[in-house]
Amino acid sequence: MGITITCFAFILLVQHGIIINAKSVPKFPAILIFGDSTVDTGNNNYISTIFQGNHRPYGENFPGRIPTGRFSDGKLVPDFLASMLGIKEFIPPFLQPDLSNHDVLTGVSFASAGSGYDDLTTTASKVIPMSDQIKYFEQYIQKLQLIIGEEKAQKLVSGALVVVSAGTNGFIFNFYDIPTRRHQYNITGYQDFLQSLLQNFVEDLYNLGVRNMLVAGLPPVGCLPIQITAKSPFMRKCIKQENFEAQSYNVKLATLLKQIQDALLGSNILYSDSYHPFMHMINHPKKYGFLKTRRGCCGSGTYEAGPLCNKHRPVCKNASEYLFWDSIHPGESAYQHLSNMAMKKLHHHKLSHSKNH
Repeated sequence: MGITITCFAFILLVQHGIIINAKSVPKFPAILIFGDSTVDTGNNNYISTIFQGNHRPYGENFPGRIPTGRFSDGKLVPDFLASMLGIKEFIPPFLQPDLSNHDVLTGVSFASAGSGYDDLTTTASKVIPMSDQIKYFEQYIQKLQLIIGEEKAQKLVSGALVVVSAGTNGFIFNFYDIPTRRHQYNITGYQDFLQSLLQNFVEDLYNLGVRNMLVAGLPPVGCLPIQITAKSPFMRKCIKQENFEAQSYNVKLATLLKQIQDALLGSNILYSDSYHPFMHMINHPKKYGFLKTRRGCCGSGTYEAGPLCNKHRPVCKNASEYLFWDSIHPGESAYQHLSNMAMKKLHHHKLSHSKNH
């Protein structure tokens, strides 16, 4: 499942000023999404894994109250982002069998809940590794070429906005809670290992024609309810060490992405700081209408997620008062607040995707 609330591409947009009003929105032809559960709009529905969100109470506040496979009570950042950019209202999963030509032409999500840059992350969960998301992207390009031809397909990919949001699962599944990688690396070494894999991923996207990327950093991992339950079940305080390590990872990532952009001709690779905006919601909850920030709305809110957040678990009366929907994932209200922050703070930024047309 994982949270890279860094999937908060909005924050990325906030920093780099991609939107300020409808007239200043760049005309991206499509939006393409890679990563984990924070941006998986339903791909895990179509694979054999227990990491699924296609059952109640997930989707309780989604239009039609439909559990779509999104790990939240409603829409995710990709949906809000696509709407804000004037592309479409919802991002479908690539594995959805009845994708229309319009769905393909305007963008899909390749993300898979439980995924991460480290393939060890997906060994037990049997979800789609980031490396396989690249393979699905290659299939997507083939579909595009069948619909609009090779030249127009290349133009669409180079002009599309690509959001990459992953990383948290690697630390939770492989380092903090299940310390497999701690036998090989200290925290600095594991951060560098993950970022080398991230660099390979970004370069693979570039080699397939992608030019405009928003790459999300880590959220305050130590403030996820499930991490608080594991390390501070009685006091229910954020785990300072995990948050500190998330921040150090992000500092290195921001530097790395600038270096990658400088090395890849014509690329625009923007870093998203999700950490500080997310901490602002935790530290100033009333400003955003939240009453609970250290437990989720589903069940006790301390450990339930995925199969454990199910129709047999009670849910809170008002999900908008909870920063988290379950013990890992934010609720739709949190995502909506982030979009509002983006709209207030953004200044127009001329992404050089226009040079690719």
